[in-house]
Amino acid sequence: MEAERPLRSDARRNRDRILDAARQSFAEEGSGVQMEPIARRAGVGVGTLYRNFPTKQALVAALVQEWATERAANLDRALAVPDPWEAVADNVRSTAEAMSRDAGLREAFRDLPPKPAAGDESIFERKLAELIDRARHSGVIRAEVTAEAYHGFMVGLSAAISAGTDWRLAAEVLLNGVAAR
Repeated sequence: MEAERPLRSDARRNRDRILDAARQSFAEEGSGVQMEPIARRAGVGVGTLYRNFPTKQALVAALVQEWATERAANLDRALAVPDPWEAVADNVRSTAEAMSRDAGLREAFRDLPPKPAAGDESIFERKLAELIDRARHSGVIRAEVTAEAYHGFMVGLSAAISAGTDWRLAAEVLLNGVAAR
């Protein structure tokens, strides 16, 4: 199998510009955005866009990977908070705020499967499980809240924000629902 060659610097810049344009376009319009306006926004030809991302799904997959990396960094920040409840609250609030600015992120939460295929768990899922397990074991969230259930609640949070609910209210309602009684 042939190893992938690194991109030339101009090709890397084009790819980065496409991803930046796609991120902005998806944040504003969600998945309904077309490829041609993304290419225009990036300042590249449609052919360049399709050489980098042969399908819209390939472009969305690259963006979802970026979002997962960003959310994993958010989980790192939450896990660094010593208080388990504050860690969960920080994660919910920062994710809700990010969703409020980004239609594409809201759709990514909606469309991601609640549980990865066996053996396909990402760093994100492992960190999320660690956050939720720590909170459950310390007794600050309900015992029945699993990482999978938490993901489902975040999908609901995304839907609430998409429907126009203020992200702060949506986050607090979610937090009140998972808090141990």
